[in-house]
Amino acid sequence: MKDNKIHITSKKIFSIVAIFASGLSSAEGNLYINADVGYANIQNWWTAAPALTLNVGYNYNKYLASEVGATWVNAISTTYNSAGYSGNYTQGQSFADIAAKGSLPFSDIFSVYAKAGLGVAYSTSSMAMQSGLTNYDWNGDSSGVGFGLYMALGAELKLSQHWGITFEDYGMMPFTGNNWGNINVFGVGGKYNF
Repeated sequence: MKDNKIHITSKKIFSIVAIFASGLSSAEGNLYINADVGYANIQNWWTAAPALTLNVGYNYNKYLASEVGATWVNAISTTYNSAGYSGNYTQGQSFADIAAKGSLPFSDIFSVYAKAGLGVAYSTSSMAMQSGLTNYDWNGDSSGVGFGLYMALGAELKLSQHWGITFEDYGMMPFTGNNWGNINVFGVGGKYNF
């Protein structure tokens, strides 16, 4: 009798574990990671700069997902000369975002999508300036944090059940314009669905 109870209890435990594992397996199929490399244009910058973006997302179904991401824009430097002033200026930029993603699949392998959410940006700048007119030297660093609206438009081409290629134009528009401006990035990357 005791062996029979152990056998029945073992079956129940095995059944519970099997149900849990199948649910976990299904949930893992909805998780994905995406990495893009691209080129960023930032308002008030004199040139564009390379950018790297990493996103982690969860697909609720084939139409709706949510994502958390981070983008780093390579710091750029320039030397300038104007009306008696000369100097060096360096600017760096990065931002993080959380967004809802809506997809429109055209087939089993191709879909377009739009994302909208909130972002937080961090900007740094460093400047060294000399005035030939007044013999004045100035060195300074500044940084700022700003919040804004994050938006993206993109397309995905699935290569297999797990791998895909993404093409995306995304950016962040600040709610205020203190130390940073509008950020726009065009990126191409890879996506892995777990």
